[in-house]
Formats: sequence, C-alpha cells, structure tokens
Amino acid sequence: MKASYLFLLIFLPFFLGAQTNLSGTWKGIITQDEGGYRSNYDMELVLKQEGDKITGRSTVRVDDIYAVMELEGEITSGGYLRFQESQIVDSKKVETLEWCIKRGQLLLKFEKDEWKLEGFWQGSTSFSTCIPGKIFLKKSKARA
Repeated sequence: MKASYLFLLIFLPFFLGAQTNLSGTWKGIITQDEGGYRSNYDMELVLKQEGDKITGRSTVRVDDIYAVMELEGEITSGGYLRFQESQIVDSKKVETLEWCIKRGQLLLKFEKDEWKLEGFWQGSTSFSTCIPGKIFLKKSKARA
C-alpha cells in the first residue's frame, strides 16, 4: 500500500505535465478582497499552450460591464500557471471604475473528474494598485 502512494507522489506531477494541455476555455469566478468594486466577478480564460508558453485572453464580467484582456504566461515545473495581462482589447465600464491589469499564479488541479485552475491575483490600474483576490476556474468540456 505504501509503495503505491509513493509511486503516485513521485510520478503524478510528471503524468499531469505530460497529459494536460491548458489550451481551451476555462470558466469560473475571480474574487476581490474587501474594498473592491464587487467581491465576485465572472471570469473566462481562453488559452493556447505551446510547450510551457501560454497566450490568450481573459474576460472579466459583472452585470453589463466587462473587460477583455490579452495575456501571456508560462507553466512552471510545480504545476503553476503564471500569467500577466498586457492590455485591454475591449471593455465597457461605469465612470467610477478602471479595470485592473492582472498577474497571477494559478495551480492546476484535477478534482472530481475535472481540471481546475485556482490561485491568487494582483494587479494595477493607470493610477494605483488593485485590491487583490483569488481565481477559481474549471476547464470547459469540448462539445461535439
């Protein structure tokens, strides 16, 4: 019994890295700690993976306001996606809001038969740092 656990601990990271491609659509929520415009927003990442490099777009939405941003990132040996948004390519907002350009560290996990990305984000606007928060995403299943 102990040998099977040892096998999993040693080889599971290699198996996940070799078998998992982050390309696709990831949906869930992004939270913002107390003091932000809202505590929860809908979030979607559309990612393309080539080797350890990631490119794509993120969309953050709440009610009828949204921002779509380009992003780049990389997969680390520890199973993390490190990403950095570079620019807003489309948006709609209220006058008192400025969207955060975010960077973050998300851990790739496989739980209950689905892939998840979870972790923390930080960011800034043109005039200040943003109140940080967390990200919780699930990979959308491809439809025929």
